[in-house]
Amino acid sequence: MTKVKKFAFCYDFDGTLCPEYMMNHHLLPDCKVNPKIFWKKVVDYSNRNKCDPTLAYLKLLMTEMKESNIDFSSSIFKKYGRKIILFKGVESWFQSVEKKIKKKFNVDIEHYIISSGLEEMIKGCKISKNIKKIFASSYIFNRDFIWPRLSVNYSNKVQFLYRIHKGKFDVFDNAGVNNKIEDKKVYIPFENIFFFGDGETDIPTFVVNKKNGGTSICVYENDETSKKNAKKILREKRVNYIVENDYSENGPIEKLINTIMELNINFSVSS
Repeated sequence: MTKVKKFAFCYDFDGTLCPEYMMNHHLLPDCKVNPKIFWKKVVDYSNRNKCDPTLAYLKLLMTEMKESNIDFSSSIFKKYGRKIILFKGVESWFQSVEKKIKKKFNVDIEHYIISSGLEEMIKGCKISKNIKKIFASSYIFNRDFIWPRLSVNYSNKVQFLYRIHKGKFDVFDNAGVNNKIEDKKVYIPFENIFFFGDGETDIPTFVVNKKNGGTSICVYENDETSKKNAKKILREKRVNYIVENDYSENGPIEKLINTIMELNINFSVSS
């Protein structure tokens, strides 16, 4: 019996599947905070305290929500997640992959998100039902204690590629992700891993995936600055491809994936 080839499509979220930061869409405005001012505060706080920027935003977001009397809970974040504005074609992208790419190439495709954004908001988003696993920043929600549970920053995103590669999805299982495993026990070979990101904060993940034989794709918006940054990343050989962030059926991303799959018919077969 022929084994079905298994692929992982891994996505950053902010700037890759949705414009800007997900909090900018509705949450920060409801806090009566200008998003540009908020993110400048995050940078200033991080620099002043020598603090990880992701931890800085998690702390300051808590402060802003409490000062605005917005309930700080998992359900509230999911509510705001339902309001996230997605890029063109994202909502139908997963059905298109299922209908066309999986069927055409007789492969199994799993979708993952690796994001510094909020897990709870992503879970509330329309596309969450299509995602096998969300690796993102999150909080502990306890009646007497609220605190960051997990901080996913630009550099530690890389570990989640290895978790997907090895099939070790428990983010607090350090032994599982660090232990060497035999090739035949690999969950998804790196050469069958696609990573979609949008810029400089994704460079470590782009590079590690590409060096291990995976496919790194930088998506850009339809403006000169975004395209210029993507071209720079490509020129520096951090990624394999760049493409406009249009996920529509028969759009540029679908066409690119089809071309890559057709050119690489001898992808490794997972166990």
